Amino acid sequence: MIKTTLKRLGIVFLLFLAYSYAEYMVLVPTLRSHGRAGTLVVAGLFTVVFGILLLLLWRTYQWFLSKEDAAHWHRKPLDLKMVGFEALMVLLMYGVQIAGGLLQARGATSEPANQSSLMAIMQQAPLAMTLIACVGGPAVEELLFRGLLMHSFPHQEKIGWRVVAVILSSMVFGLAHTSFTDPLNWAIYSALGAVFALTYAYTGDIRYSMFLHFLNNLAALML
Repeated sequence: MIKTTLKRLGIVFLLFLAYSYAEYMVLVPTLRSHGRAGTLVVAGLFTVVFGILLLLLWRTYQWFLSKEDAAHWHRKPLDLKMVGFEALMVLLMYGVQIAGGLLQARGATSEPANQSSLMAIMQQAPLAMTLIACVGGPAVEELLFRGLLMHSFPHQEKIGWRVVAVILSSMVFGLAHTSFTDPLNWAIYSALGAVFALTYAYTGDIRYSMFLHFLNNLAALML
């Protein structure tokens, strides 16, 4: 069990590095040309690079699921129960965002360095950043932090292990966006990660957490 978990965690780490490199590849043409890269070039490069990355992530995710009892993890219809749960998670997600905004407004914490750098890059490469943040990012990060990281731990059909996976997924998601040296912002990002992880753990369908992540990133870009 320990050997399998370590092997899967190693795979997740390598795929996270691949994600970081994919972002770099998509941004480079615009940044090096000082914003003169064509729309078709940026969109085409994004489609190819993130298409390959998402295919690799999806195949790895399916491989992880094939090695365990995957009865809970499959597509679920969008019925009234799911709509109600997703609406509750949307409210919880925006509640976390509002709480973070209030902490910043009152001087309890500053704007996360991650957010500041993203906004700076957005000014230089708006199309590339929009595609990464609102199209590729939500899908890639949900497959990484929920689909793969949570399934790196055994027996996800059992509630106890699922709780452990939710907690660890949330904490690592927070660390991927800031560090322990910025504890309040780390807590905010971890809380957002917890909303996504709870959604995935409850529904068993990663599309629902992807949708929430998309809404979150879209709101962050628009505000």
